[in-house]
Amino acid sequence: MANFRDKVVLVTGASSGIGEATAIKLAEHGATLFLVALEEDKLQSVQQKCIEKGLVKEKVAYCSGDLSQSAFREEIVKNLIQKFGKLDILADIAGYVSLTNVSETKEEDYDRFVDVNQKAKFFLAQLCLPYIKETKGNIIYMSSVRSTIPRVDTVVYCMAKAAIDMLTKCLAKELGPHGVRVNAINPGFIDDTNLLRNSGLKATDEDQKKYADLSAEQAHLKRAGKPADVVSLLLFLASDEASYITGSINNVDGGYHLYP
Repeated sequence: MANFRDKVVLVTGASSGIGEATAIKLAEHGATLFLVALEEDKLQSVQQKCIEKGLVKEKVAYCSGDLSQSAFREEIVKNLIQKFGKLDILADIAGYVSLTNVSETKEEDYDRFVDVNQKAKFFLAQLCLPYIKETKGNIIYMSSVRSTIPRVDTVVYCMAKAAIDMLTKCLAKELGPHGVRVNAINPGFIDDTNLLRNSGLKATDEDQKKYADLSAEQAHLKRAGKPADVVSLLLFLASDEASYITGSINNVDGGYHLYP
């Protein structure tokens, strides 16, 4: 079983969905956590859930703000190192979906989307690298099956996820000689997250159920994914048990990428 008791983990997108589930599961395994998301009240709630799993309050901190802002990214790393003194694992999960095709995408929406889903990941990693090199730690990126499976109405999302896959591979080559591993997880549709609700679609619970039902139909395992399906792989890849795995792109989609 993976042991994270001596590990400091930075989790972005930690206020809901896969990020929240990751934080809570890491808390169960004794990791020291630094949680990042937009909404402070939700981060406070996740912090409390981690404490309820047995993590002492001194081992779980948070910082709320906009990852697209360079000053906030610098604040994250500065505060984390001041509080915990090191960084072992970056679990960069934050992101959102933009539902437009090429014809309808506005330039300002494109810029905002790329800033959050692509640029922020690149430069947050850059800030974390000196500390992750020191600990010979690792980075986990949350990508998507949409990095290789095109969809007309999520074109910018597909492009950003393809970029994350390539960032994963390039960083793995750059950091391998330093003993640092970099891997990506590429989920299909994962139910019980706010990805659709926070998108331009403003999905309702009924919309969410329709997407989950469709996902179950298209997946060869005939069910929609759950955050726990992703988190179990994330914990393995982040652990010392995966010490010879780097540069890997891992689908967690119930076989959707085999469709039809």
